[in-house]
Amino acid sequence: MNNAFYVFMKLLPKNAASRAFGVFTRLRIQPFSRLARTAFAKYYKLNMGEAEFPLSHYRNIGELFIRRLKPGMRPIADAEIVSPVDGVLSQTATFDGKQELIQAKGKTYLLKDLLRDEEMAKRFEGGAFATIYLAPFNYHRIHSPVKGELVDATYCPGTLWPVNVGSVERVEGLFCINERLTSRIRLEDGSEILVVKVGATNVGRIGVEYSDDLLTNAGKIPRSGRRMDWNPDHKITFEKGGELGRFEMGSTVILVVDKKIRERLPDLFKSRVGQAVKVGEAL
Repeated sequence: MNNAFYVFMKLLPKNAASRAFGVFTRLRIQPFSRLARTAFAKYYKLNMGEAEFPLSHYRNIGELFIRRLKPGMRPIADAEIVSPVDGVLSQTATFDGKQELIQAKGKTYLLKDLLRDEEMAKRFEGGAFATIYLAPFNYHRIHSPVKGELVDATYCPGTLWPVNVGSVERVEGLFCINERLTSRIRLEDGSEILVVKVGATNVGRIGVEYSDDLLTNAGKIPRSGRRMDWNPDHKITFEKGGELGRFEMGSTVILVVDKKIRERLPDLFKSRVGQAVKVGEAL
């Protein structure tokens, strides 16, 4: 990210611009919307051979972006924890002492700031994390990395900086100031994992399968500026690899596991750093 672009992004009303772009991607003005869809697919070289439907089925960029895949395209590995998304596993580390997460070389941030919840952060002392970045060409549905039960969800409002390499290397605490929606899942043995879905520029919305009310930038979540807690009113369970949510443009997923999981799986994440991963692959 060069200086001029950084200054431009700093001055840009990123949330308003992203909402406007989200509206654009969902337009159904034919043939304009179909032309935009086709141009998007061509520019980003989308692998439509994996998609549930051919390109002509999708009426606009928005529908194309959250396309589902053909059954069987993402086999689920025989492992306790699998990748929840297609992307690149860019950073991972363990929480030894200070609960620091690596943003980029020379830049770190604290788990309590990511979650805006010091008590919740304490639950994950001694655990580990992994950051997975999704590029625009990736499949953008999010899946459960484990078999377990949803405990709760939290929404942290924020701005919408890009999450490309330039921004990650330059913007302090990027993942703590961007909008994020977190699902907490409990495994059968009581251990827990967080799936933190981080918004970014032009991420029109982040949604989850388990609640229509938790849809960001859609007028369903009050823009109070405060963190919002959400608790299910009935039991919600996930199979490993089951659909959890979606990004409508963007972004990044941060997985956080507790000490119990780290001790049980000491090599978790380590062999995949810097590599592309796909939904269902062992981490």
